[in-house]
Amino acid sequence: SNTSAWMADYHNDINIQMNYWLPDRAGLSACFDPFTEYCLSQVEGWTRITKKHFNDPRSSYRNSSGKIAGWTVGISTNIYGGGGWRWHPTGNAWLCNNLWQHYQYNPDKTYLARIYPLLKGACEFWESRLLTVSVKDPATGLMREVLIDDADWSPEQGPTDARGNTYSQEWVWDLFANYRQASSLLERDPDYAASIAQLQARLYLPQVSPKTGWLEEWMTPDDLGEKEHRHLSPLVGFFPGDRITTDGSPPTLIDGVTSLLKARGTGGYGWACAWRAMCWARLRDADKAYQLILTNLLPSKNHTNGTAQNLFDMYSLDASADAFQIDANFGTPTAMLEMLMSSRPGLIELLPALPAAWATSGSVTGIGARGGFQVDLSWKSGKVTSVTVRSVGGEQTNLKWRGWTKAIALRPGGSVTIVPDAV
Repeated sequence: SNTSAWMADYHNDINIQMNYWLPDRAGLSACFDPFTEYCLSQVEGWTRITKKHFNDPRSSYRNSSGKIAGWTVGISTNIYGGGGWRWHPTGNAWLCNNLWQHYQYNPDKTYLARIYPLLKGACEFWESRLLTVSVKDPATGLMREVLIDDADWSPEQGPTDARGNTYSQEWVWDLFANYRQASSLLERDPDYAASIAQLQARLYLPQVSPKTGWLEEWMTPDDLGEKEHRHLSPLVGFFPGDRITTDGSPPTLIDGVTSLLKARGTGGYGWACAWRAMCWARLRDADKAYQLILTNLLPSKNHTNGTAQNLFDMYSLDASADAFQIDANFGTPTAMLEMLMSSRPGLIELLPALPAAWATSGSVTGIGARGGFQVDLSWKSGKVTSVTVRSVGGEQTNLKWRGWTKAIALRPGGSVTIVPDAV
């Protein structure tokens, strides 16, 4: 169609990012390369347009400081350098998260050097944008100064001029953390990395609302949006980010994540169900994750959400029209792989959310694991029967399955096969 839905653009408040969560997890890392090349080809234009237009008086997101540096993007982008709908200040940090996590799966410093200017330019943008405000520390009751995002929104709902929303605070924290690691690995700009570390330490981080019991989406205990909204913007620090983890964060924070996820519901568009399934997998709730997978596989009838006969995911526009969105076609198998294995540098967790429907027996080969590994895995009666770990550049990690853990040390290119019950 010459009038495709959303002008067939690249929405970067979830859609293009979800499309590229799958390649590394599926052992198809070369399929990530177009995303890298796209960002590298666009950053010069993004930087030029940001400098020229972001602080224009017509931009409701312009920096209160009047300063501008680095780059960011609009909600939509395309291969011709265009940007549309409205500015999306936090979009730069989320794009950088995808680029950085690709490095975690494939630790290649040549690649890291190529994306380094993107990471640094995004940090420069936020260095110019962040505001200092005073807030009461809930632990001490004392006032303290923190850094927050300027007027922004929590995609795609609520006020469009809120300051310090969780979505932005989490992504900026993630960007700063990733940039600092890149700077250290490449031995570049140590003084600038040190200044970014100081900014990161001062960032406001979200609280659990005493009113709702949810992780707050805005800097208020009140919910300013739709309870069952399709986006999971306040949960980006849990997935795809890593700041909040079930084994490293306070239980009250995990309870806030869980409560918000419950409130968002288990229906909706295919990409939204896929994202929910990934979060439930990280919470190790196999049943909820599996039900969301089944929801996405339900047939699309009379322009409803669901799967077409050719397995394309259909997005209901209204009672008489729908659109093909590939996000769920890539997001759903990503969720399935997250149910079978979850990873972050230093940890590979096996079968974290194995549903009963898959538990009798099964196997999967070539799953990518962060830290620079690939994994073959088989199970029977819900128990891991064999796991093979191959290095694709990684050297050390830890395997975990239920209460069992084992440290792994490999040379690049090496492998090891383990039977957990025999260890």
